[in-house]
Amino acid sequence: MDSLSKKIQNLGLHDFRNAARFAQNMIVQYEPYQIDIRTATNTDSWGPTSKHLQKVIRHKYHVPVYLMTEYILKRLIDHIASKPKNFYEKARKEYVNYGNEWRVVMKCLILIEFLLMNVSDGDELHQVLTCLKKHIHILSRETTTYRIPFSNDGKMEIHERGIHKKSELIVQLIEDPDFLNQQRSTHIKNTLKIRKQNEMDILNANQSATNSNVSVEDEESDDELQAQVSYEHRIHTSVNLDKQRKQRREILKERIKNNEEQRRKASQPVPDLLDFDDIPSPVTTSNSNDPTASSINPPQESDDDDDDDDEFGDFQVESSTTKTTPSPTQQVQETDITEPTKIQKNDQEPKQKVLDFNDLYQNSKSLI
Repeated sequence: MDSLSKKIQNLGLHDFRNAARFAQNMIVQYEPYQIDIRTATNTDSWGPTSKHLQKVIRHKYHVPVYLMTEYILKRLIDHIASKPKNFYEKARKEYVNYGNEWRVVMKCLILIEFLLMNVSDGDELHQVLTCLKKHIHILSRETTTYRIPFSNDGKMEIHERGIHKKSELIVQLIEDPDFLNQQRSTHIKNTLKIRKQNEMDILNANQSATNSNVSVEDEESDDELQAQVSYEHRIHTSVNLDKQRKQRREILKERIKNNEEQRRKASQPVPDLLDFDDIPSPVTTSNSNDPTASSINPPQESDDDDDDDDEFGDFQVESSTTKTTPSPTQQVQETDITEPTKIQKNDQEPKQKVLDFNDLYQNSKSLI
């Protein structure tokens, strides 16, 4: 799927044109020689290439050359005509090939010249000449007066001059057999020179390849040694890089741990060991009207003391309660409030007990 998507993304306008031409050839069912002629005379900005020309001339062994020249002239007339015959030609001229019609005309003339120069003497040349002489008005009148209405590159006049010169040359080849023979001989000589040059280049390439085999073997051995050295160097450098990376990772881990410990320490509150508050003195509430309150309710400490002071206070309260617990006879006397004589006797006892408790508290405070 990835390769297919890449191919679709790389498609261009030329690929879509080739696909449309292939579909057109399949629908209309053109002959093989017609398909090759159409590809050699398309609207591309290049060509016809030597490959296209060789494909066209190969069909002389299967199809008469007369039919090939007739089809080339028919294609030339279709693109020279300014008035389209039907809706298909109108769409082709005004939308598909607009600004590129002159390319088809020029390529058709080049293909006719190639046939005149490369067909064999005798019957084949005679067929080409008879067909061209029969339709010479196309070359002498239509092509020499051809005007390009619009070109994509804007060089209409330059292209018109090239078409006119090429058509005049073809007319001269048709009408003058001596000039045709001369041009054919020069063309054959040039092709032979090109072939010899190509053969010499191939022989020189083979000789240089055979002479360089020994040097290539030496170079290969040197290359193998260099490859081994470079491979060992790469392994050594890779090992060093791995060690450096491990060291960096360990250093980063240690830094992270130290940062976490510092954060934990910062989040925990530090107790102030030197902050000792004074223990408050006990508050004794003694009412003259209720002398039994002081003896029953022992003094209590404030809630703001520390835990150690609270433990000592509990011990102190227990000792005070043991000392200040009244006897059952005293409880009976306290309940009987209506007797004035018992109240006077018991007024002195609570005062003495409070004084004893205060002395005990002062002694315990001095111990702290």
